[in-house]
Amino acid sequence: MILETALQVVDRFDPGHADRVAKLTFDLSQALGYEKKDAREFYLAARYHDIGKIAIPKAVLQKRGELTQEETRLLQKHVEYGMRMTRYIKNNLIRSIIATHHEHWDGNGYPHRLKGEKIPLCGRIVAICDVYDALTTDRPYRAAWSHDKAASYIRERSGAQFDPFLVEPFLRVVVPVGGTL
Repeated sequence: MILETALQVVDRFDPGHADRVAKLTFDLSQALGYEKKDAREFYLAARYHDIGKIAIPKAVLQKRGELTQEETRLLQKHVEYGMRMTRYIKNNLIRSIIATHHEHWDGNGYPHRLKGEKIPLCGRIVAICDVYDALTTDRPYRAAWSHDKAASYIRERSGAQFDPFLVEPFLRVVVPVGGTL
């Protein structure tokens, strides 16, 4: 109940983001061969990936224009805050997603600079879904990118930011109706 309330607060700053990321996570999980029951667990856990943003000042979350280095460091702390908020819940999948959805395949992510398969698969799945949704929706600092531009970015970052084994299955999942890649 408390997490649901926190999620509603976070959703005011980025309406629908948590649910869109969760839906993409569900779809990608199924495309990877997970049973519907397991994909549903991924869906439910993915909804909370940004829960720590409740502790980030509104001025940073809704800033128009580029963040300063200090604001970027503060925003990145949402992972730590999310982990603190959920330290007593028993759902390890939620905690794992919160902790690892900003790690990068090449080890240049945060907060732990995990690399490759040391990043739990659930975090790698949510990472690609999170970035795609962020790119294809309007943000205070820029207009939404087209599907094709976001897909190109994800392909370019394969093996660096994203698990290279997830990129093509993900892009097959998000092809817009009537679209091609």
